Parts: sequence; structure tokens; C-alpha cells
Amino acid sequence: MRFRSVIGAASLCAGMALTIPASGETAVAVHPARGVLVLDDTAYRLDGASLPQPDALCQTNSDTWRCGEAAWTALQNHVTSGRIDCRPLVSLSASTSTMDSLQAECTLNGDSLNAWLVRYGWALADDSLAAPFQEEEAQAQQEALGIWRNGFLPPRKWRAVASSECNVCSARHESILRSKETRQQTSANGDAD
Repeated sequence: MRFRSVIGAASLCAGMALTIPASGETAVAVHPARGVLVLDDTAYRLDGASLPQPDALCQTNSDTWRCGEAAWTALQNHVTSGRIDCRPLVSLSASTSTMDSLQAECTLNGDSLNAWLVRYGWALADDSLAAPFQEEEAQAQQEALGIWRNGFLPPRKWRAVASSECNVCSARHESILRSKETRQQTSANGDAD
């Protein structure tokens, strides 16, 4: 979330939370260091929308910039414009919540906050094919919004390229597999005797 002052940015870096009264009765606390929103003493992670770490730097075609701080600042500014509601989602694949928080779909004035973050380029959609917000991410990327500006390449793409180009990694992996096969054959031969 982005803070509107230098003091706010310093708080972000220090990992402190900023509490914003949402219109009416509930205050929203934003915790960039924990990656959560807190409403009524319950911490929520935005399902399907992954914001960069607050201290993340993004490399573009021409420079490096503080994309994590910018993304959290954009979220912070956006949540001050209305009423936030979060609906916890139950995951059948996860047995417990991460870091004492619940996955949730949150809305701001009735519109999906999760989708807004992805649509305006401040969060990445999840990697799976069935993940929500794939269209929103494609639009943000096409329009070079938020973190997508000036040639941003998401980690899932540069990590895949880096690992496929790593001859040392491939050689090491093949060596480990050969060693495992040799041990299995030796063990099988020892059992046959």
C-alpha cells in the first residue's frame, strides 16, 4: 500500500501497520510486512492476487524501481475510498491458514478489491490455469499499468528462463539422478545375494 507522505513510507519500511477508518463502523489496518488487511481483528490475505513484498524492486527495460512500495501504496490509497468487506474462503488443499490469516475475497464498495489490484497492475494473478483474474492481468499487462510498466517480466517467467538456461543446474540434477539409480541398483544387487 502506498502512503501519502514520507512518514508513511518510513512506516511501511519499518513494517508498521496503518489503520484507516473505512466509511462507517470498521477500521482497516494494512500490514504490508505481513501481506494482510486486518478488519475487526481478523487478518485476511487477498485470494488470487499476490502483491509484491513491500521492499521488492522490479527491473524494467530501463531501470529498477520500488514496485513493492508502489503496489502497497496504491492499495493503501484505494482502501480509504469506501467500505471494505472480506469474505473468508475455504481452501480444500490447505489445512491451515498462512501466518494466522485467512484467504479472502474482499470488496470495496461492493467491487472486488482482489480483482482491482490485478486489473490495475498492482498484484499478479495466481499461476494456475483455473486461477481467477487472468483476464484482468492480461489487460493490465497490455496497458502497461502498475508493475507492468516498461517491460516488467514476472518472476514466474524469468525464473523459468533462468532454470532452463542453467547448464550447471541440469548437469547437477542429472548427476543426482545417476547417483540415486546407482544406489538403488547396488541395494538391489545386495538384497539378491
